[in-house]
Amino acid sequence: MAYAILRVQKLKTMGDVGGSISHNYRTRYTPNADPSKTVNNEHDLQTAAEALEAIKGRIPKKHRKDAVLCVEHLITASPEWDGWGDPEREKTFFDKSRKWLIDKYGSQNVIATSIHRDETTPHLVAYIVPLDANTGRLNAKKYIGGTRHVLSQMQTDFAKCVQSLGLQRGLEGRKAEHTTIQKYYSDLVHQENTAPVFERPELPRKSMFTESAYEYGNRVMNLVYEHVDHDIKRVQKENTELKKQVHDLEQEVGRLRYFERKNKPYSDYCRLFPDQAIDLDRKFREATKNELERREKVKLEREQDKIRKEQEHKAEQERIAQQRQQPKVRKTYSYDDEPPKKKNNDFEM
Repeated sequence: MAYAILRVQKLKTMGDVGGSISHNYRTRYTPNADPSKTVNNEHDLQTAAEALEAIKGRIPKKHRKDAVLCVEHLITASPEWDGWGDPEREKTFFDKSRKWLIDKYGSQNVIATSIHRDETTPHLVAYIVPLDANTGRLNAKKYIGGTRHVLSQMQTDFAKCVQSLGLQRGLEGRKAEHTTIQKYYSDLVHQENTAPVFERPELPRKSMFTESAYEYGNRVMNLVYEHVDHDIKRVQKENTELKKQVHDLEQEVGRLRYFERKNKPYSDYCRLFPDQAIDLDRKFREATKNELERREKVKLEREQDKIRKEQEHKAEQERIAQQRQQPKVRKTYSYDDEPPKKKNNDFEM
């Protein structure tokens, strides 16, 4: 059975908002995202700077210090849902999710939404500014409450919105979470430690008249040995493959942890100074784009130069071949012609 999943996260500072947006727009390193699939992500506001400015523009200048500035929503369905991989059903699911958010919070409070397709399961991320239109103040409690009961009711209401797609409400008290590298590694190690299952061989029937009990026992014993030996080799092969996977994954985890340590100063900077970090990221992207264009231009010039030299070489070869094909003309002399003068030898007197 497939389940509808809804999770909310309160963001109480602009540092929290900036950190969440940098993760959402992949402007910082994201361990559980596949960079080759990030281009498939969808954003209604195309850049992190636009999203941050839109959230700032909706937040009142005067508000309580402990007020919830923004509420991040994560909406998805469990991995076994048969709608994943079907573009039409996926689109319907995310459209219904957006409509549910607008109906609950109002279109002006739904600031930005994104669809991530570079993680294990596609999901929608939405940023909601809980501004009460009646009072003009931030009031997260009005929308998401302060108790687990209110959130539970929200999950129930959302499940009803998408139940026509074959989704039902998840188990109460169950917390949705991203699949992490550590969890994947743990699952793989657990799989390696799982005891192998041996199939019991089908024993032959004893021949009543042509086989003694001793001969029958030897035949059964040989059959069991052959079967167990086959299973042992199969399990040894599986264990070898699993150990290789574990070794490769350990190296990958080590590499990712190294990048996390190297990236920590930048992550802290992004959290403390989100505006400057976004501007720095924009400049870096522009510089990267210019460098890639320069390299592409140099590569194109080299290819054109190579083609020109090949054409010149080919033309020279054709010219030489034509010269070789032309017949050599020897000059002949008649008796009336004056023979050519012989060059004087410096040694002749």
